[in-house]
Amino acid sequence: MKAYDLLLSILLILHPFSKADRGTVSDLSDDTFELLISGGHKPDSNRYSRHVVSIRTLNYVEVQGDNHFCSGTLISSRAVLTAAHCVTDRYKASMNPRGLRVIFGHVDRLAYYTEDHTSRVDQIMVHPKYERYKSHDLAILWLTTRIPSHNHDVVPLLMRKKANLTVGIHCITMGWGQIYQHGPYSDELLYMDVIISNSSRCDENISDFNEEESVCVKPMKEGEYCAGDMGGPLICRGALAGIIGGSLGCAGGKAMKFVSFLKYRKWIVGTVHGMTASKRPLFVYLPAYYWILTNILHWLWKIQWEL
Repeated sequence: MKAYDLLLSILLILHPFSKADRGTVSDLSDDTFELLISGGHKPDSNRYSRHVVSIRTLNYVEVQGDNHFCSGTLISSRAVLTAAHCVTDRYKASMNPRGLRVIFGHVDRLAYYTEDHTSRVDQIMVHPKYERYKSHDLAILWLTTRIPSHNHDVVPLLMRKKANLTVGIHCITMGWGQIYQHGPYSDELLYMDVIISNSSRCDENISDFNEEESVCVKPMKEGEYCAGDMGGPLICRGALAGIIGGSLGCAGGKAMKFVSFLKYRKWIVGTVHGMTASKRPLFVYLPAYYWILTNILHWLWKIQWEL
């Protein structure tokens, strides 16, 4: 029995250094690490994770993070882009924004967070032509407070006016979604490498694919996105190319669709600008009002002297 105990002790010591095929703690830095956004991998840095937020109900059940239900993409210091079906019911009515909480700057969903890493939601704007799980699956959450500028782990994602999304470009997507259909949500933010594909691939494999609204990609390896990933970004060449949306349940395999950012850029940018302007305090406009008033008075004075 002593020899058996000695052998067991040796095996337990050597076990963390043994090679694993499907991603144990021992090979987190290995390039072959895989784990079923389903089929994703863990990042080596926060280069992309700082653009993603966790969207949750206001209160958790047992531990912080068990109330996560969708992901979101930070597009300004107060605006989060996500899928409309995340924040609406079957009748397309928006949720009460006061019942939502956004967590940023955390890779681990279940990690403890402080008030510096969370914000309440003040307003929800859903695309006016949204049809549940079908089209225009976009919504913008306006946060009650700005994300602190000193928090370098949180940065809005670049939104280019133009992007050359040619076939074959390597992109990345991420989320805290289910690790398999109807399974548990991932604790860690998982990445999946994808490639821009021909629209014909999605036409053949996705019944409701619409080239006018969507970007077609294929996974570099096996993988799919599921509930909880919705609203996460598609990042190509360091800029926003789309978000996960327009799907019920898990989707993947040979082809995947993302809601195209470029197709909706005008609505997204215009909505954010409108929300920004509507929330500005009155004193912000006082210089403009003063300039207009002085010019009117000067014009009236000039007319009076000419008469």
